[in-house]
Amino acid sequence: MDLTFLQKAYRVSSPVASVYINVSRDSADAEHAVGLRWREARSELRSQGADEDTLRALDGVVGRSDGGSGAQGQVAFAGGGEVGFDALVAAPPQDYAVRVGPLPDPLPYLRNRGRRVPHVAVLADSIGADLVSVAASGARRTDRVEGGDHPTHKVPGGGWKHKQMQRAVEEQVLKNARQVASAVHERAQRDGAEVVVVAGEPGVVRDLVDHLPEGTRARTVEAEAGSRASGSDNAAFERELDRVLEEHADEGRRRVVDGFLEGRGTADRVTEGLEAVVATLQRGQVDTLLWSAGADLRGERLWSDPEGARIALTERELLDLGAEEALEEDAAPVLVRAAAQTNAELVFVPEDKVRLEGGVGALLRFSDPSLPT
Repeated sequence: MDLTFLQKAYRVSSPVASVYINVSRDSADAEHAVGLRWREARSELRSQGADEDTLRALDGVVGRSDGGSGAQGQVAFAGGGEVGFDALVAAPPQDYAVRVGPLPDPLPYLRNRGRRVPHVAVLADSIGADLVSVAASGARRTDRVEGGDHPTHKVPGGGWKHKQMQRAVEEQVLKNARQVASAVHERAQRDGAEVVVVAGEPGVVRDLVDHLPEGTRARTVEAEAGSRASGSDNAAFERELDRVLEEHADEGRRRVVDGFLEGRGTADRVTEGLEAVVATLQRGQVDTLLWSAGADLRGERLWSDPEGARIALTERELLDLGAEEALEEDAAPVLVRAAAQTNAELVFVPEDKVRLEGGVGALLRFSDPSLPT
């Protein structure tokens, strides 16, 4: 999981209110339910020490909608009367999770969406396409691409004039497919899509895929089910999309676990345990932070400076590293911030695949024999 989208969350002043809330519009009384949920979450934030300016800032964003229906969550971080991060996400919690602390706490949200994959889903026909893109942050966006609609349907007949009309139809459909391909590529690039799943009219889908740039085409899967036609039941397409994304996520986790186990066997470029992981994050060595799916590091504490440039096991160690100010915080938010700010990825790994000492481990960018392993 790419964590760079979280970097802007660390720009708000402490203390920080972290909100992860279900804002689904999937029932007749959804608006009322979201309002009640936010009032309860707001009250809990206040009891934890959130100031009124910060709560009012959250009032302005929590519960917003992008106009879509169905399941949806929202994650927001705010401090000092300012919202530093706010996104609608595809994976909602059952209710809500809130916290006030020195740092944002994205772990509940990250854990919930750990199996999600940045992607673009496309339903195409001869005129255009409907696109749903989900970014690395989980933010979801729906777009419609409309090409020219005349002429796009072949007609029966014969003769020279008929052939001209047929060619005109084919040229317009192909032009529309190129337009859709350009939009798909742009959204895939913008949101860091690891997978593009395309369905719809078979001939149109083939033209669309053929006109994608090579890098995007290599990440594209053609689904068997799915239609853009009004009133279509696309449940089969959704199931196929979920399957493709699940397989991609599983393959990514499998590569990380295999790499870790191989490195563990040769004592090269891996480390595990809280102390060792902190040491490697200090040095910017961590390429991928591994986190046991069931570990929350409850009770573990770490120290960091306000900017997040330094982390340490103790206050004395942090000051010795050159920090002018020290913040004590739960270990999880400190580790996630350090990973995000050093461009490390985060992967939650099943405990039945690998047991990590202390619940955390790392694949390293380079070896350093002087550091603990």
